[in-house]
Amino acid sequence: MKKALLAAAVASLMAGAMTAQAATTVDGGTVHFTGQLINAACVVDVNSQDQTVDLGQYRTATFNAVGARSASVPFTIQLKDCDTTVSSSAAVAFTGQQDAANDTLLAVNSAVTNGTTATGVGIEILDTDSKVLTPDGTAFSTPQTLIDGFNTLHFSAAYVATAASATAGRADADATFVVQYP
Repeated sequence: MKKALLAAAVASLMAGAMTAQAATTVDGGTVHFTGQLINAACVVDVNSQDQTVDLGQYRTATFNAVGARSASVPFTIQLKDCDTTVSSSAAVAFTGQQDAANDTLLAVNSAVTNGTTATGVGIEILDTDSKVLTPDGTAFSTPQTLIDGFNTLHFSAAYVATAASATAGRADADATFVVQYP
């Protein structure tokens, strides 16, 4: 009898343990998959698709006249899987909010909530030949010659004064880019 009671108790505990270990399912979130199939000479390397160019810190006194400039900061856009039988060159155009005082510059804004935005400066983008690339999406860089495989396109950016004096604050801007294979 004791064995039967003990067996029943063990069976009951095991059934309870199995019930306690039943699977629980909860919402976990969303995974966004993005991408694109293209019929072009190259593809933009994933490391170039979403990058940050740190222009650095400058004293407002640096920008004491319209046209005063900061140091230029180089940046690149990398292309991979290039096939020169499709195209032998590539050019890039940038699009972003243009500065109200000088439309060849990107307007700065404050990326920080409740942050102060600097005034009196914009951001200039230059290609490898020092050609100013107006951020309107139509001003393409000088075409750069491609080689088969991996290519690096060179650019630079700098702050440029748009007023006789600048005020302190965040001086950030965003631009998107497109690649053209002329």
